[in-house]
Amino acid sequence: MLSNSPWYQAEQAAHPDHVFASVSCDDGFFAFIWIPVGTPAGANVQVVVFVDDDGVDPLAVALELLNHLPIPDVAIEANPSTGLVALPSWFWIDGYDGSPISSSDALPGVAVDVEVEPLVYRWSFGDGTTAETPSLGQRYPAESDIQHVYEQSSLAAGGAYVVTVEVTFSARYRVNGGAWEALDPITRSFSNDYPVQQLQSVLVGQQP
Repeated sequence: MLSNSPWYQAEQAAHPDHVFASVSCDDGFFAFIWIPVGTPAGANVQVVVFVDDDGVDPLAVALELLNHLPIPDVAIEANPSTGLVALPSWFWIDGYDGSPISSSDALPGVAVDVEVEPLVYRWSFGDGTTAETPSLGQRYPAESDIQHVYEQSSLAAGGAYVVTVEVTFSARYRVNGGAWEALDPITRSFSNDYPVQQLQSVLVGQQP
C-alpha cells in the first residue's frame, strides 16, 4: 500500500495536521500536496504545502508498484518430457497466458495504475542455442512453435540441460486515470531442467 511506503510515512510526519492530495492540470503539471486540515473547500484556496522536489512523485510511486507487481511464477513445460537426440522437443510456458498484468493503489486524491505486457521471450535451451520469439508456445497436443533439436545427450551437462526463458515486459503507468506514460521495460527469468537421452540401437540376432 502507498500509505505504508517510506516516503509517505516521512512526508506525513513532516506535515502534521495536513491532508494528502494532488494537483493535476490540463497543461501536464502534476504535484502531490499537503493541505492544512480545516482549509475551506473552494476554488480560492491559497495555502498549500508542496512536497519537496526530492520527495515523492508519480514516477516513484509507479516504480514501487512495479517492484511488487504480481507476475506469475511460470513453469517451462516440454514434450516429450525427456528429450531424444536428433528429434524435436516442443516447449511452452505454463501458468501464464501472455495477457497484461496490472496493479494499482490509491491515497486520498491520487490513484496510480501500473501495467506490463510481454514484448519478447528469449529462450536458452542449455546447449548454447538460443531463440527469440513473441510467442510463449503452445501446450501439447498442439504443435508448439517453440522447438529445438538437441545434437547431444545431457549426460555431459550433469544429466539435464537447464532451459531458461527470459520474458521482457513493456511497462507503463498513469495517475488519476490520465494518459499512460512509458516506463523502462522489465525482465523476469524462469528455468527448468530438461534431460535429453541418446537412442541406442540394439541388434537382435536371428534364432537358429
